[in-house]
Parts: sequence; structure tokens; C-alpha cells
Amino acid sequence: MNGVVGLETPGSLALPAPRRVEREPGWAFPRMRIGQVPLDMGSLDEVLACIERLVATGRGGRVLTPGVEQVVRAEREAPLREALTTAELSLAGGTALVRAARVLGSPLPELGARWVPALAGLARARAWRVLVVADQPGLAEWTACALRDRYELLAVGVAATGVPEDGQGPGVERLIDRVALTRPDLVLVSMATPKQELFCQYAAELLQTAVVVGTGRALESLLDRPWVHRRRRSLLASVMAPVRWLRRSLAFLRVIAASRR
Repeated sequence: MNGVVGLETPGSLALPAPRRVEREPGWAFPRMRIGQVPLDMGSLDEVLACIERLVATGRGGRVLTPGVEQVVRAEREAPLREALTTAELSLAGGTALVRAARVLGSPLPELGARWVPALAGLARARAWRVLVVADQPGLAEWTACALRDRYELLAVGVAATGVPEDGQGPGVERLIDRVALTRPDLVLVSMATPKQELFCQYAAELLQTAVVVGTGRALESLLDRPWVHRRRRSLLASVMAPVRWLRRSLAFLRVIAASRR
């Protein structure tokens, strides 16, 4: 969700004074928080430079892109919260978080989906090996083709349709073993939440030297046409979707209100 009703601040309401954002030891950039979720305040060039250092030094690590859903769910889901707070980089994954940060007095750089093609361009310049993992059937393979054709990268796509919600298990270990055979420098992951964040955490622990990036839907920005999702929703799911959207929006606004105190 890119927009949330109520984030635009009426002119009659004074914005809070800008928060002082400290540079915490061990993190690349100053961080601000929306609820339980930390967000790095680096610009696009700074973020790319940080990822380049992680690859060049062989340290590996995780780059996550939380959005509204992650912020809401992190309030009550400890495993997701732990995955988000321990990632080497946590970048705002949508305009709603950028607007919320502005309301909270700590403006964030708006990277948008454009940062993923920029990362692919960096991978081409550095001749990185790239692996794509996605739970949407066909998405990983098509994205890997785009990376090979448009960016001239050594890229492989791996379907991950059977990954459980907690992102772990014997099947996941076998999947990561397949990933490890390609000795990737960069692993791009697109899955549903919280599967994506928990899988990235688990994969980074096992791969160690690779930088694992949870891209979400932004992965589709590498394709030359919109990706058609083949998963069909039931009639009940379609009817309930607006209700879930409203509940999530209200929960997000409650997080923003609590963060302003």
C-alpha cells in the first residue's frame, strides 16, 4: 500500500519539532523509527555504496524494505520485529512510510522502486553474480532473464513456491544449498510478508558472504512490462480485501499516533 488516508497534515496542526536522530553504533546510517521498525536515512548513492562495501568485504548481510504491512505486523509479531531490527540496512519500502516520517519530523530519502534497477546497474559494473528467489511462479526466472539480457549479468532464477510462513525448514535448507552452489554476491528475494523477512534472515546466516535483499514487489521494476500475478483469489478473499486494507490503514495510523508522543 503506497498511500494511507490521514497522513497529510492539515495546515492547522503544527508538525512536531524535528527529532534528533542519532547514529547508533554498528549501523551505517542514522536511523529513525516508525513504531518498532527502524529506517535508515541514507540517500540512494549512500545505500548503494554501503551494499558495495558489504559485498567487497565478504561480510554479507541483509537489506530489508519494510512497508506499512511490516510496520503494523511488527507490533505483535516478535520474529518479524527481530528480523527487521537486526538487518544491516532497513529502507522505507513505500511512499506511505516516507510521508509518515515527514509527519514525525524525520524526513527520509524517497528511494521508491527505482533503487532496484540502480542496484542492478551497480551489480553490472562490479560483475557480481546475482541470484533471484521469488514465491510467485515464474517471476524469479523471468527476472533472471531480464538481468541477463538488459544488464548482462550472470543471473540465475530459483522458484520458491513451497517456502513456509516462518521462512525455515528442511525444504528451505535444500533451497539455500542450491543457492549456495552459484556462489552469489547478491540474492534478490521477493516473497510475501513475513516469509520474505524471515527467509532473508535464515538465508543470510547460512550463506554468510552474500548480501540478501528483500525487494518485495519492487523486484518487478526490473521487468520491461508489469508482472501478471497468476494467483487467483477466492470470492471471499476479494470481498474481504478492502476490509483488511482499512484495518491495516487504521492500525498504521495508530502506530504513527503512538510514535508522535
